Amino acid sequence: MGDDRDTELADTLAEVGRRVGQAMTDALERIRPAFDALAEVANRPEVRAVIERAEKVMRRRPCLCFCSRAHPADRGVCEAFDAVITGQYSSDLLGDIDVPLCAPCAAARAADEFAG
Repeated sequence: MGDDRDTELADTLAEVGRRVGQAMTDALERIRPAFDALAEVANRPEVRAVIERAEKVMRRRPCLCFCSRAHPADRGVCEAFDAVITGQYSSDLLGDIDVPLCAPCAAARAADEFAG
């Protein structure tokens, strides 16, 4: 009697697995045209150009110089989204922290420190 129950359970599990697999296959077949259309649009040269520009912008680090405190005499030099190095900023709350800096802010900070 134990073998019959084991066989029935195995058959039931196999049937459930088959039905779940078929449901997934049916669902994927229904959405395949949408995926194909999306892939076709994404591969157009003008869309690729937009995606590549967005990727390039997202790779850029923002400059977190705190310009008004770090180099108040050189306002407006910051290239806000083009940090190239890391510098230190002294915070009363956090102490010395590393912050990304753009090249003009780094130069202005260095000039300010050298002059001061």
